[in-house]
Amino acid sequence: MESETEQLIAYVERNIERTLADCTTCGKCFDACPMTEYSAALNGKTGPEVVAGIRSLLAGDGGTPAALEWTRVCTQSARCIPACPENVNPMLMMRLSRITALGSTGGPALLPDGKRDPNFFRRINAFSALQFSDAELAAWQR
Repeated sequence: MESETEQLIAYVERNIERTLADCTTCGKCFDACPMTEYSAALNGKTGPEVVAGIRSLLAGDGGTPAALEWTRVCTQSARCIPACPENVNPMLMMRLSRITALGSTGGPALLPDGKRDPNFFRRINAFSALQFSDAELAAWQR
C-alpha cells in the first residue's frame, strides 16, 4: 500500500505527464496572466518562450530563469484557465511548476522557499482579501 506521500508524488507525476502531453506551448496562459507585468525579469519575454521554460522545468530539465520567475510571481488568479485553447489547466501547470521548483518532488530546489520570508503570508493574505469591482478589475488588468 502506498503512503500518502507516494500517492501525492504519483498524482503530481500523472498531472505533469498530462500537461506535457497536452500543452502546445502557445503561451496564451502567460499572455492572460495579470502578474507578468509586475516582474522586470519578464518584460520583453514572449508567452511561448516562457511556457517552453515551464515545460522544461516540469520535464526535469531545470527550466529557464524566466520560467522560474513566472512560477515565483504566479498568484493562482485563474485568468489563464479560459485562455488555454487546449483545455490544459494552466493554473495547475503553474502549481506543479512551483512544487517542482521548490524541490518538493525530490529534485533540486530552484526557488527559495517563500514560506521562510516573514512577509510571505502577509502579502498573500492582503492580496487575497482584496475584492475588486468589475471596473477596478478592468483597470488593474491594463
